[in-house]
Amino acid sequence: MRPFKRVSFIALVCVFGCYILSTSGILIKDSYSHSLFNSAGATIGKYYVQIATDPEIPTTGQDAKILLRVSIEEKDMEVNDIPITVSITKNGVEFHRTPQIIVTNGHYEFDYKFPEPGNYIFYIDLLDLYFTGKTITYTFNIGTLNPFGYIFFSLISFAVATPLVIIAIIFVKNKKRAARIAKSQNQNSTDPT
Repeated sequence: MRPFKRVSFIALVCVFGCYILSTSGILIKDSYSHSLFNSAGATIGKYYVQIATDPEIPTTGQDAKILLRVSIEEKDMEVNDIPITVSITKNGVEFHRTPQIIVTNGHYEFDYKFPEPGNYIFYIDLLDLYFTGKTITYTFNIGTLNPFGYIFFSLISFAVATPLVIIAIIFVKNKKRAARIAKSQNQNSTDPT
């Protein structure tokens, strides 16, 4: 029974260690299970528009992938051949505007390098060809970090992990001491003196 407890404790420590390594960015840099997992979405009229970034929180001065998805809300069906325009602003200053883009199969992605940290506003102008013929504007906020932002996340992970590691070490030492005491008591009780 004791070897099983020891193996399960070691497995728990290994799983916890992998979690800490992956959240601190040492073992796994980026991991996404779905391309629009971290997305923001809005419904106006009959359309649902989602926007996401890869990485989830873009870093200034590095390329980020902007992912867009356009669907009809009622049927959750991606829209085919819908024209959109994307403009990116910060503090009322326009940093980037795309020419008219035709979104095929409901998805569009492009690379963008954020020039400075802060909150950017993405305006997506969708020309409603199927229902009203008017332009619908969707507004999304996307925040960025400076390159030192990841250090902050690593420090938070370290601050959470340290007490748990200390508790695990104390637990193991107490188990070993209890085993030694039990062994010595067994030896004393079997001595014929």
